[in-house]
Amino acid sequence: MKILILTEYFPSDIGKTFTGGVEARVYHLANYLKLRGHQITIKSRTDKYSFNTLSALIERFKYLVKEGSDLFRRSDPSGKYDIVEGTNFVTHILAFLYAKKTGAKAVAWYPDVFIGHGAERLGLVNGIVAELAERLTVKLPWDGMIALSDETKKKLVENGVDSAKITVIYGGTELNSEFHAKGRAGRIQNSELEKFKKPTVICIARLVKYKRVQDLLLAIYFLRERFKDIRVIIVGDGPERNNLVKLSIQLKLERTIEWHNRISEEEKRKFLLSSHIHVLPSVVEGFGLVTIEALASGTPVVNADIPINREILQKEEGKRKREEGNTKDSLVQGGLLFKAGDAADLAEKIELLLTDRKLYNQKVGEGRELAKRYEWERVNNQTEEFYQRLLSD
Repeated sequence: MKILILTEYFPSDIGKTFTGGVEARVYHLANYLKLRGHQITIKSRTDKYSFNTLSALIERFKYLVKEGSDLFRRSDPSGKYDIVEGTNFVTHILAFLYAKKTGAKAVAWYPDVFIGHGAERLGLVNGIVAELAERLTVKLPWDGMIALSDETKKKLVENGVDSAKITVIYGGTELNSEFHAKGRAGRIQNSELEKFKKPTVICIARLVKYKRVQDLLLAIYFLRERFKDIRVIIVGDGPERNNLVKLSIQLKLERTIEWHNRISEEEKRKFLLSSHIHVLPSVVEGFGLVTIEALASGTPVVNADIPINREILQKEEGKRKREEGNTKDSLVQGGLLFKAGDAADLAEKIELLLTDRKLYNQKVGEGRELAKRYEWERVNNQTEEFYQRLLSD
């Protein structure tokens, strides 16, 4: 197959730094498909991304104009693809138009749906543009869509997309597999790194409002008398960074919290392996790839109790119950869920894992087992099969 993926996000530095799940998915998929003998082309932005600002919107517009101009000027045979995929609201429409122009199958990969929540998540201007783009995108006659979760598929169907057009393929993580042994880094289960001496909580997230990292800061404030040597590592950047740093100072947590911006995948693995708990307070997630990466590292998670976290952390029995309509009992494994937006409840869940060794070890074992369900090789194989089904229709 000859495949073109249009994406805003792709790691361009030697250290392989991902800013989120979109980059990770495209990177691993591209390497897998190349090893499988397919021809794959990635068209992405090369500038530094900004978040939820007017300048971000301008940057996105410039990228679309340049990429669209380059693509539609081409008339040589190398411009003929079997599959053209767009990975977010910025690239979906361009991918669709180019696929239809060249006779390729048009695919939209959907991590989450912004319709109805654009301004809340992306700011007023970016949110309005994202919603308008998505309202058009879901009306287009795509050959197929890939939803990152059942929750994302549900949202797409609610907005008029034919359920039969949508295939759910989750995000993934690197495990000790034959594929990754062929030169891919990251057989993280075999690492000999030990946990930090001090109880350490890590949070890897973009620093935007809906990630609610402030809930973690407040939870640590509540816990600092019980755990005087507790340590917090926050990895991420975004428009909320200054506000969060100010809050940490107000809470007198300057010596407790360690801040990092962009780090390499190798550095991220080391942090996850060495920390005791990963916390994801976010109230909006398409999947939450870092959750699975933490579990594969032997680090239990404490996540906000939102539908996507119940979905990806559930046992098979919990999945059956959810499909039967029982959403209260999701039988979470690999960690604990706290009431979204409730810092006191988050503090209780962190304390429980740090003080109950039996429960902690149970969650470590559950998490490692659960991560096998989301191995990149398995995920990429499902994507390859999806592409091949489209071409055979």
